[in-house]
Amino acid sequence: MLVESVERHVAAHVVHYLVIDRRDLPMFKPLESSRTKILVVEDVIPSWIVRVPTVRRFWLSFRTRPVKNWILQQMVKLSIPEKVTEDVLLYTDSDVFFVSAYDPAAFERDGKVPLFREPGQRGKIPRNDEWHSLAARLLGVPAHDSYDTNFVGNIVCWRRDNAVSMLRRVKDVSGKDWTRVVAPLSGFSEYILYGVHATEVLNEGNSGHWHDGVTRSHNYWRTTPLDVAALEKFRDERTPLQYAVMISAKSHTKVDDIRRVFFGSGAN
Repeated sequence: MLVESVERHVAAHVVHYLVIDRRDLPMFKPLESSRTKILVVEDVIPSWIVRVPTVRRFWLSFRTRPVKNWILQQMVKLSIPEKVTEDVLLYTDSDVFFVSAYDPAAFERDGKVPLFREPGQRGKIPRNDEWHSLAARLLGVPAHDSYDTNFVGNIVCWRRDNAVSMLRRVKDVSGKDWTRVVAPLSGFSEYILYGVHATEVLNEGNSGHWHDGVTRSHNYWRTTPLDVAALEKFRDERTPLQYAVMISAKSHTKVDDIRRVFFGSGAN
């Protein structure tokens, strides 16, 4: 649905990269096109991290303790800037789909691109302070007593040069490659790492970002499935500034129902 929605609603100049586990490549290969390109997870992450076929919760590492799936996913996102050439990257998870015309270039301001920054979040997001403190330590900047800012979203914009310099700084601070630093972590947020780097290392004037506090996707985070009536109600609550919809895969909402409500059709 994400690929279909990008083709239907997102400006044609935007290249869509799908990052796919090697074992799933045959399923996704038919989606490849001049606009939609496929990257394989195992080609993006370090060669010393490997999947164990019978294990679902982590990947085996020959240099650190086993890598949790959640951490592995974040390592993939952190690795992408060194694998592509585009100047600006827009991260979107696979349970997101676009529902109205969206051109990221329309959000540029004097050459700056948006950085999602949601203030007033202290106490609302579990482990937010912990992730901020960890990011500060990895980047070698002073840790604050408290943090109320959230950088985590479903349409998150990064500048590629910022991300590359961020990883270089993690290496300089730790004395180890960033992959060796991140792989053994039990809790971590790549989006908060980037946000702290952009705001506290580069600072607002040099980051190439402007701070955008608007949530650009209409999100359903719960694990309870939505039926057609609930989906229709959820659809009608979307605002014009929300160009995409996220219905968590963990909700196990039927894909046919999502298509019927948002695409006007059943499964293809």
